[in-house]
Amino acid sequence: MRRISLVVAALAAVPCIAGAQSRKLKIVGSDSVPVVYAFVSIEGATGQISDDKGEVSLGKGKKQTVTANVRRIGYGPFFGKIELPDTASTITIVLPRLAQELGAVNVIGKASVPPTLRTFYDRWEMRQKGLLSATFIGPEEIEFRHPDKISNMLNGLNGVSFRRTDNGGQVAFGYNGQCQMAVLVDGIRQCPGSGCKSADAGANIVQIGQLNKGPPLSDMTAVVIDRLLDANDVAAIEVYARGGNMPVSLQVADNACGVIAFWTGSRK
Repeated sequence: MRRISLVVAALAAVPCIAGAQSRKLKIVGSDSVPVVYAFVSIEGATGQISDDKGEVSLGKGKKQTVTANVRRIGYGPFFGKIELPDTASTITIVLPRLAQELGAVNVIGKASVPPTLRTFYDRWEMRQKGLLSATFIGPEEIEFRHPDKISNMLNGLNGVSFRRTDNGGQVAFGYNGQCQMAVLVDGIRQCPGSGCKSADAGANIVQIGQLNKGPPLSDMTAVVIDRLLDANDVAAIEVYARGGNMPVSLQVADNACGVIAFWTGSRK
């Protein structure tokens, strides 16, 4: 009788275990090939990217209907409702390839993600695994928002605030608005006219609660993002609001106030 009771108890637990199993979205093209690095947002939450299998883990949860926003450059977007079960499952979303009319050309090799963006996506996947603390903005999100100024993509991000120079230029500040964030373009640090030390100098530090009330900034002592970059030239952005938990490849001499890394190139 004891053995029978144990078996019955084990069987009764099976539905609960199944209900706790994770769900996945699989993103494929109209040719059934997995779409790598597709941007996926569920119910407007922070976006994730699909892995080399075209998959995004949605974790464990209950049965529910959610709104999914899936985009990838070169494919038609998906925006609509999907049914998530309470058991382990893989839901497939098909993105139609966008046809492009081209003149006669000879193509050798195959299209691939540029090396700089590949490392960008590698770090994004590390963030999804909890190995980095950063905000990633991919080409799909930039293209969707189509900003007139690239600083508009940074407004409202946690840990990032802006002060203006005496000419009205936007300068990114971190560490609760106390000092300038380092700015990298394709991995190279950008310095104001008077050098990077002026951007790191204590003269630009303001007290908490005194944002925009510190010493005046000028184009000689600050990196003005919108004068440095045209929004159309930026393919991806990553923001480290704090100096810690940052990949070595993006660290600078003084990164305590955070780092903004821009990656240029075509978003198509």
